[in-house]
Amino acid sequence: MGTRTSACARRLASSLLLLLVVCSLGDHGARAAAAVPQRVAESLQAAEQAYAQERYSAALAAYREVLASGWSSASLYYNLGCAAQRAGRLGWAVAYLEEARRRAPRDPDIRHNLRIVSGQVRDRRPPGDASWVLEALAALLDAYAPADALRSTLAAFWLAALLLAVHWLLGPRARRITRRVLAPALGLLLISLIGLALKAYQVESAPAGVVVADEVEVRAGPRNEETVQFVVHAGTLLDVGRSTENWREVWLGEEMRGWVPESAVTEFSAPCWRP
Repeated sequence: MGTRTSACARRLASSLLLLLVVCSLGDHGARAAAAVPQRVAESLQAAEQAYAQERYSAALAAYREVLASGWSSASLYYNLGCAAQRAGRLGWAVAYLEEARRRAPRDPDIRHNLRIVSGQVRDRRPPGDASWVLEALAALLDAYAPADALRSTLAAFWLAALLLAVHWLLGPRARRITRRVLAPALGLLLISLIGLALKAYQVESAPAGVVVADEVEVRAGPRNEETVQFVVHAGTLLDVGRSTENWREVWLGEEMRGWVPESAVTEFSAPCWRP
């Protein structure tokens, strides 16, 4: 019986390790195996040439062709943001650089350029009443992407599962060893789960769009005849709601809400949770 139990434990441990490796490396292998289509490569080359020649509008158009083909990455959005900034498209520069930051929040170049373009935005979201503790927590959450949160949680889960399998299926000698590390591993899993939940809340409550028009009037309803509530300018981050007949509901707070033409704003893409 003891031999069968040990063999079962070894197979279980091997399976858990294999799953952990697949979760950690499988997606990278798939991406490496994927060939870049010729059209995408040509568009990238054209964009880089146009940018080097200071034809920033042409570079922006070429990078957008790559994005429209279904290819996206933090570096592509960064290049889009830089080209839009140089082309004088402040709203699009903020939109693309914010997309890049959400995908690679620790990249210093992305954060630096985003600070520059954000400093040129005329409007600001109403300040919240958050304490310094919540502000520090928000800064910590900003340091990692949704995929990072899920990746660390998966790693902590499989580590705890492996230790539990070893602890319960092997003999007393192994239990004396695993008992010392099992509690820290479970604590790490709990912290990872809390971090994942907080990141999900942050993603859900973050501004969902940005003004890309130079200036737009926010009206009380989705018609040109409605009263103008206030005016927002290029680069303003805002929340985005319902859409109807080429109009979009937006708000910057409970008391700053209304409708704008749909072409005046762009939504951020859905967050990427895949490790």
